Amino acid sequence: MDTPRVDLHDLAWAAGLYDGEGSCSAYLPKRRKTYRRQMAVSQGGDPGKPPIVLLGFRNAVGGVGNITGPYRGYLFYWKTTRIHVIDAIATALWPFLGQEKREQFLVASGLAGKLLPLDLMAPRSHSDDTERAWAAGFFDGEGSVGVGGGNYLRRAYRQPSMEIPQSSAQGIPDSLHHFQTVVGVGSITGPYPPRNPWARLPSYRWELGGHRKVEFVAGLLWPWLGCVKRSQVEWALSLVHDGLARGAHKSAADREA
Repeated sequence: MDTPRVDLHDLAWAAGLYDGEGSCSAYLPKRRKTYRRQMAVSQGGDPGKPPIVLLGFRNAVGGVGNITGPYRGYLFYWKTTRIHVIDAIATALWPFLGQEKREQFLVASGLAGKLLPLDLMAPRSHSDDTERAWAAGFFDGEGSVGVGGGNYLRRAYRQPSMEIPQSSAQGIPDSLHHFQTVVGVGSITGPYPPRNPWARLPSYRWELGGHRKVEFVAGLLWPWLGCVKRSQVEWALSLVHDGLARGAHKSAADREA
């Protein structure tokens, strides 16, 4: 399989989603003496409805891999164990991936005896648009939008917020630092105890509050942001603005359309 031929922004978006929700591991199948690699991306969703972001990821990497689930009633996975598919996807996403996921891939590949000529120290691709596409993918996978305050009748006191959680046993995850650098605003807090019984690691959060700042970040990510998160942004801002007639959160290109 050749490296998927798709738009660089789609690959950067897919790498952002993978940095937030992806994994590469090696396991030893029964009656085999050699390890096998598996790549996976997880996302919560409703039964019978594969999450749109997983469909987007599969499309971005060339239409390969399977989407399975739900597990535990809500969790879906995009997965592949095909050797050449894994190698091609890793090669395609490599310029945009963070160090943690790069190292994870190399460790799993080493166990399976499948090393590729990939430079662990190669810098990320740093064009403004690919960085923002990466950040949009990262937010599509891990981010959420909410509205603070308790009085729906006094909209001036309600403020939208954005949040991205990430778990780590080694301090603040590089992915949160990188997202903060790309958008230029927000704070990182933590560590916090695990939120659910399946989590074992402490978590950290990138957080942002205030409608002007939320509009700013949404505008940066909007051209590449998925429809689910766009709807969350519009819902949150509509509670503050009584609709989105101004379209302040949208990109310049969308406003001119």
